[in-house]
Amino acid sequence: GPGPGLRAFALRELRWRLSDLPGYVKAVLLFGSVARGEAGERSDVDLLILHSGAPVSDPVERRRHLYKLVAERLEGVFESVTVIDTELEQFLKPGTVTPLLLNIYADAVVVVDRVGGIEEFLQRVRGRIRELGLLRVRDGRAYYWVLPKPLEKVELL
Repeated sequence: GPGPGLRAFALRELRWRLSDLPGYVKAVLLFGSVARGEAGERSDVDLLILHSGAPVSDPVERRRHLYKLVAERLEGVFESVTVIDTELEQFLKPGTVTPLLLNIYADAVVVVDRVGGIEEFLQRVRGRIRELGLLRVRDGRAYYWVLPKPLEKVELL
């Protein structure tokens, strides 16, 4: 299948096209099926933008603003681009670890890192995920996480 080839292509394109994003964009991570190398023929790219000091404070406006910055640089390259965003600090020290965040920690490939150490951070978190015995189960196209002991508070970070 085209999975791994598409992943290499996506990373190459993303790295050079997104290298000139504004300074408040601290990192860009690729997650989802393309990052996992299991994408089908469709190149649907999921990106997480980590920012600090972004000029737009309203979250909805900010996501629209960041999406626009990314979309104009990726014009015509991928079939669809999804952009989500969070403060860099929130990513490194989240109050709550959601299943989506767990997926991102497990799968994400670093596209842009202007902070240094994002890759190392992800490796550390993946080690913790393994130590804690968190398991991701695939159900059709969806994934869900199974905790080792039900309802136990998991200290991930």
